[in-house]
Amino acid sequence: YIDGILSNSLEPKDRDMAMVFQNYALYPHMTVYDNMAFGLKIRHVPKDEIDRRVNEASRILDIENQLNKKPKALSGGQRQRVAMGRAIVRDPELFLFDEPLSNLDAKLRSSMRREIKLLHHKLKKTMIYVTHDQTEALTLADRIVVMSMGRVQQIGTPNEIYSDPNNMFVASFIGNPPTNFFYGEVREDKYVIGNVEVKIPDALVSKVREHKKVVLGLRPENVDVNGDIPFVVDLVEHIGQFTFIHGYIEGQKCVFKLKGWLTPNEKEVLHLSFKENKLFFFDDEDGKRIR
Repeated sequence: YIDGILSNSLEPKDRDMAMVFQNYALYPHMTVYDNMAFGLKIRHVPKDEIDRRVNEASRILDIENQLNKKPKALSGGQRQRVAMGRAIVRDPELFLFDEPLSNLDAKLRSSMRREIKLLHHKLKKTMIYVTHDQTEALTLADRIVVMSMGRVQQIGTPNEIYSDPNNMFVASFIGNPPTNFFYGEVREDKYVIGNVEVKIPDALVSKVREHKKVVLGLRPENVDVNGDIPFVVDLVEHIGQFTFIHGYIEGQKCVFKLKGWLTPNEKEVLHLSFKENKLFFFDDEDGKRIR
């Protein structure tokens, strides 16, 4: 159903959709202008209206000086922008994007994300955007559908998906670095990892104790460098204003994201504390979040 209308038997031309493919799908014998204008021409849109739409789309996509070229003369990024322009000029009710930025370099990808976001706000049209890039998902989406093995794992806003994951897959898939998982056992109101004890929030104690095997999840940024949990440093990565510190807690591999340009030595032991209100607990058998 599209907007309440059963659309299985509708011809593609009657669905009022525009598709942007990952592999461009441009007509090689046509110029950029003709590629973008073709769909409008076969719908008998007036020539001055075609000119207006093509020129506006080419300006938005920064390909104004490419309109007279053939696709073979363009870079991969330029070809993808032409493919996006072809969809934009259609002015459809629904845009379908199939990983449209996957062939672009990092700088251009960032720029195009911004353009797509601005375009979405301007057109106020529904855009369904498929991507494996979590940055694209988190920055572009109003709502995210996380899928695995053909099944929906969670639907929510970017903040809901990141801060309140339904299961271990969602917690691990969204976030960079991914969520740390610790394997231990529940004892009274504590989660015990080797010789380390982590206090279980009071509201979750009874629910956590109902499960046989429980996994503790913690996002890398939800720690403080002042505690009693020993963390052995293995590798340090500097990412501008943040430092990713890889290492081990009780022999279990983990990574933390700390603010600032930190320079701990390899094998140095830091003493951390986990933010109690940021702990996730999962059932180890089905991976579902314990709430």
